Amino acid sequence: MSAPPPLPARPGAGNAGGPGGRAGSHVLLVDDNPKGLEFLDLRLKSLGYRTTIAHNGELAIASVERDKPDLVVLDVTMPEVNGYQACRAIKRAHPAMPIIILTAKTEEADRFWAFQSGADEFLNKPIDPALVVQKITELLARPRS
Repeated sequence: MSAPPPLPARPGAGNAGGPGGRAGSHVLLVDDNPKGLEFLDLRLKSLGYRTTIAHNGELAIASVERDKPDLVVLDVTMPEVNGYQACRAIKRAHPAMPIIILTAKTEEADRFWAFQSGADEFLNKPIDPALVVQKITELLARPRS
């Protein structure tokens, strides 16, 4: 049985994504536990970001190709394609796309593999939404090559 397709991008309210953030920036949120992303999704939309949610790495890769988000937030432990695999695939096709790994994994090896896979940031769960929004804003403000 295949997983449901990613939910379409939803416009947020408000204007910019904060200082340095870009108004209307599109963020792809990826986690096999949608409840884990609800608060972050609502927070981002309230700040003017558009969001799409995918429930596994395979759907995330398809969503990146179809929707071309500005940034991806990836969980690591997911069915089908894990976060490290999805990160590598996305970075191969879109090297400049910012990716944040957001995971419950806390070992130094997990951090190593996240950056080895091409992640730009590594954050631990439980999430601090303010910190995640800060990192999103910083990454979106960074010049892309």
